[in-house]
Amino acid sequence: MSRYLKHFTAVGDQHVVQSDEEELHVSSEELSPATAQLPVTLTFRDSFKRLYSSERFQVLVVCLVILDAIFVLAELLIDLAVIKLEHGHIAPEVFHYLSLAILTFFMLELAGKMFAYRLEFFLHKFEVFDGFVVIVSFILDIVFIFHEDAFDGIGLLILLRLWRVARIINILVSVKTRADQKIHKLKESYDHLVQRVTELQERSDKLQAQENDNLKALLKKHGIDV
Repeated sequence: MSRYLKHFTAVGDQHVVQSDEEELHVSSEELSPATAQLPVTLTFRDSFKRLYSSERFQVLVVCLVILDAIFVLAELLIDLAVIKLEHGHIAPEVFHYLSLAILTFFMLELAGKMFAYRLEFFLHKFEVFDGFVVIVSFILDIVFIFHEDAFDGIGLLILLRLWRVARIINILVSVKTRADQKIHKLKESYDHLVQRVTELQERSDKLQAQENDNLKALLKKHGIDV
């Protein structure tokens, strides 16, 4: 199973890990002397990367994928006459345009990812295939709008759109991977903090012992026995 799950990767995983490492590094260095550091300015591409890596954006994508699947299924049930409506009813058209609006959002997301991650985007096979599905679905959807009577690819269109539900699996696997990585980094940070606290405690004990020796020597010098 792990042999197949390794392909369910999302762009931005490494970016999240690096961000977590930076945060943990800053937290662990709070026990050290303060150093002057200038705030890091995010570039436009970095802002996109942070957006695509955020959990809120992932939740939004999952909700939109589910909505898209519901709209497509509703269209399919109406076309198969499972749900019977009056001839010329506006519901199928409404579902179709709502689904197309969601697909347009995914097209913009795809363009943003390719801009933000560039060549890194093509290293993730599932992301590439998902992008291919989005582009083909968008083209077929546009063709279907203008040539509905002569369009024979409605089955392929529905299949492609429903395939995007697999993206939910991709997101869930990606979230689990990031959570495991974060736990690992937290353990490393904890070990580092424990080591740092131990060193500070030893240093404090040593300084206290030196102060006690100096105090005893000073009292002895003035003829006071302790």
